[in-house]
Amino acid sequence: MARFIYNFFIHTFGVPILLSYYLPKIIFSGKYRHSLSGKMGRLPDGFPKTGMPRPVVWFHAVSVGETVALAPVARQFRKLAPHCTIIVSNGTETGQKHAQATMNGIDYFIFMPIDLPRFVNRVTDRIRPDLFVLMETEIWPNLLYSLKKRNSKIILVNGRISDRSFPRYMKIQPMVAKIMEPIDMFLMASETDKYRILKMGAHPDRVRVVGNTKFDAAIRSVSEDTQEQSRIILNLKESDKVWVAGSTHPGEHEIVLDCFQRLLKTFPELILIIAPRHTETISSILSAIRERGLETPFMRSSFDLGQRRRSQNIVILDTTGELLRFYSVASVVFVGGSLVPKGGQNILEPVAWGKKVLFGPSMEDFRDARDLLVKVGAAVETSNGEELFNSLIKSLDDMKQSAVMGRLGLEELAGHSGSAKTVATMLYDVVSPEERP
Repeated sequence: MARFIYNFFIHTFGVPILLSYYLPKIIFSGKYRHSLSGKMGRLPDGFPKTGMPRPVVWFHAVSVGETVALAPVARQFRKLAPHCTIIVSNGTETGQKHAQATMNGIDYFIFMPIDLPRFVNRVTDRIRPDLFVLMETEIWPNLLYSLKKRNSKIILVNGRISDRSFPRYMKIQPMVAKIMEPIDMFLMASETDKYRILKMGAHPDRVRVVGNTKFDAAIRSVSEDTQEQSRIILNLKESDKVWVAGSTHPGEHEIVLDCFQRLLKTFPELILIIAPRHTETISSILSAIRERGLETPFMRSSFDLGQRRRSQNIVILDTTGELLRFYSVASVVFVGGSLVPKGGQNILEPVAWGKKVLFGPSMEDFRDARDLLVKVGAAVETSNGEELFNSLIKSLDDMKQSAVMGRLGLEELAGHSGSAKTVATMLYDVVSPEERP
């Protein structure tokens, strides 16, 4: 009954809404064309029709954030199971680009089909995975039903239930419980997430807390070579004071620019690197810069065209997938999606570089990392633009103390890594219980 209700609503309301949103973008801007056939259930050219070496393990990570969490798990799993066929699916084109760029040892990359029976069944019939692994909380009723009909084991990894989504799930708890029934194991990121998934209806004997694999991903992602290359790209000296505002959203761009304009009175040589969460908001950032009479910024993509940053004190990252590397040159970091009610963005990435981190009050999606870093004094929560400005003044005025706070965060991050190997071992035991190396 739960799946019937779901399919009634998705066909009656979901499909028209999706078409009205995506069709104009596909027709007029060319967006989503690369992934369209995959979302309709077509596998890539060269994907085998039969005969893939068993066991077959299919990992799904919807976008970049989930792909980051998946990468260390897939890496550890490949070490344990060189004989397995590993497939990675993504829901977004940026997610797949990131997966292809950062994940070695994957046999096939595909796009996740839209959760309609005719698309899903077309893919599950071809793959018939022995194990399906979904990252975080991507619960698609038709997909789960189709996989279970084909006798696949299903495991949720890095399970997180946000403060925003939990009340919504609880409003339809009986339906959610029924939809989650095919999932064989829930590997949750924290005790809070375990409590919530149990309240939503997961079987207690299927739920375990194994930690957040993003801790492992962040630790592995840093290198001195990357830091030096980043300085070269932006023509930065090691002594430059640099504020990186990462993953900012509309409503935060303006706050960041206002703070920067005030900071220049005390730190006239300060350089701002602003990385919008969505590049389509860059035009509004440029307008806000002009309105404030600030200098025309240097665009990161200009370097690829042979240009160099000269005296510009604002840099806009207008490329995708590079924010992590540019955190390396920061003196202090603000992570966006937090001064507006978006749930926050990944604060572990700058911490992996040993940077002091500032953020706003909306960090529901990263509550475990937030609580941990604030507790040890490695991060500071600010409630508004004025508090952000005051914290920036303090951070830039005492760089030695900021460096100490950054090191505390890095030490804490290192101490909480290791869950990826634990998860990979548990997955391996599901598909090859008698053959552990």
